[in-house]
Amino acid sequence: MNASTSQASLADLARWLRVEEGEGSDRIELASAWQRLPQGSSDRLVARLGAGLAAVVVVLLLLQALLTRSGIALALAVLALGLALAALWHLRGWFWRTVVDLDDAAISLAVRGWGGPGPVALALADIERLSYRMGDGRLTALTLEHRGGRLPLPFSGRRELDKLYFNLLRHLLQKRRPEIGFIQENEA
Repeated sequence: MNASTSQASLADLARWLRVEEGEGSDRIELASAWQRLPQGSSDRLVARLGAGLAAVVVVLLLLQALLTRSGIALALAVLALGLALAALWHLRGWFWRTVVDLDDAAISLAVRGWGGPGPVALALADIERLSYRMGDGRLTALTLEHRGGRLPLPFSGRRELDKLYFNLLRHLLQKRRPEIGFIQENEA
């Protein structure tokens, strides 16, 4: 069963999307792709097996280099370690959580996790509208349009979760600043 096409339960949605609403500030936290994978998922198993196999190969090559004092074995071990670190760096986005903080003055978008981009803050007075684009019944783009340009917002790619995320974001933006518009873009 494909994780992006299966129907999400209410418990899954509650686990993947956390909302804290208050008088002074609000927060929406979208779980990482890794957290959204089911516990028994084959993707989780493949990722764990791949990481374990890479670790075993690197350790065995380092052990071979130490026991034989061979420069070639050491070079292979360093190369394998470099490839494993490059793969980890490439896949680091699987573990990023998206956090949107709103207060009366600003909205802050942060990606939490190792190697993630820095946080971005926008004054609510500068935000003109939240635009979105749909394709095949799914959210394909979510953008905050402001006086200085456009800020694309991350989303999950799961129909039910994105619908809930968009509606909560729209509700919290309207609560803080009712003048913010909402528009559906046409597919280009």
